[in-house]
Amino acid sequence: MYIIKENRSYDQHFGSLGKGNGDPSLDVYGDDVIPNQRKLARDFVLLDNFYANGGNSADGHQWVTQAAETDYTYWPGYNGRSYPKNGDDPLAIAGSGLLWDRLSARRSFVDFGEYVGEMGEKDSSLRAKWLEEYRQGDEFVGTFATKAPIARLNQYVVRDYPAYSLNVPDVVRARIFLRHLKTWEDKGNMPNLVMMQLPSDHTAGTKPGFSTPKACFADNDWAVGQIVEGISRSKFWKSTLILIVEDDAQDGLDHVDGHRTVALAVSPYTQHGAIDSTFYSQVSMVKTIELILGLPSMSLFDSIANDMRRSFQPTPNLRPYQAIKPAQSIYELNPKLMALKGQAKLDALASSKMNWQEPDDVPTEQLNRILWRNAMGTPYPSWKRHSAVFQTPTAP
Repeated sequence: MYIIKENRSYDQHFGSLGKGNGDPSLDVYGDDVIPNQRKLARDFVLLDNFYANGGNSADGHQWVTQAAETDYTYWPGYNGRSYPKNGDDPLAIAGSGLLWDRLSARRSFVDFGEYVGEMGEKDSSLRAKWLEEYRQGDEFVGTFATKAPIARLNQYVVRDYPAYSLNVPDVVRARIFLRHLKTWEDKGNMPNLVMMQLPSDHTAGTKPGFSTPKACFADNDWAVGQIVEGISRSKFWKSTLILIVEDDAQDGLDHVDGHRTVALAVSPYTQHGAIDSTFYSQVSMVKTIELILGLPSMSLFDSIANDMRRSFQPTPNLRPYQAIKPAQSIYELNPKLMALKGQAKLDALASSKMNWQEPDDVPTEQLNRILWRNAMGTPYPSWKRHSAVFQTPTAP
């Protein structure tokens, strides 16, 4: 199972984990907000040297699905000719195709929301509505009807799972998935590859009346926890690998590199309580999927990438995972504009003017600062850029 989320750096989530190469001063969200991802990193294998290949969603979603980036999107830069984050521009698709194009007739695949475009729903009040329906136990049967812009992908798309929209809580997405998981259990057969988008950790900044950033993170974390628990208690757990990654790392500081990001590998066969500091990137995940499913490489990048075999162990640990409900409420809303003053009001005004309909189509640095101030209550850290100088060793 391949879960793709939005925009976090390693230090932002795991800097204060107490193990691995983290900077506690840059950790923004702790155990009260994202207890499941931090527990999964502690209990399974911690990947503290994992990097995003791209810079934002314009290329991040291509790297995670096709292990490459076309020249077309690099000139004249993001938001120039195109911003192909969700399969809606055919010139951004590499000639070698995408991950699902490499599946043989013997490999089954389903797609829960990744690379299927956006819902285009601008009514942000829907998020509160769907959160309340989730609280009331709704199963969301027939609520969504998704169609991908890539025709050949539609044969795999789960139609009642929503496309990209921050208005749809990730716990709603998790509930829809768990309903499908039960159906697979009843039939005794789960697809070989399940791909899923969980985007709530993108946040909408401090947009008045929308879910607070911490509520968005808790929503995303609670969804991840429930999905992992559901799979771990299913008949498929003994032969399942769950790979979880951000599409990019642009919305957080990191003391190693701005591309270092949050990634998890969860399985009975992944190491437990270990640290794997091997250099990995998103194409390492793609290569690992290819090797497990017997698929050919899609590009030079996944062909030469380090696969993730060092994260695994030969003897399985079949203990199921118990999800943790975050202490942070997923129902908390940003204050109305009239209740704010000073910098908080300026941040809310800026957030309300940003375009949240498409992933990452907002000023990255400005959002970074808004999220930092909201969570930490302190000025944004000063950050120095350094030049690296490499010298050729002299002969002894």
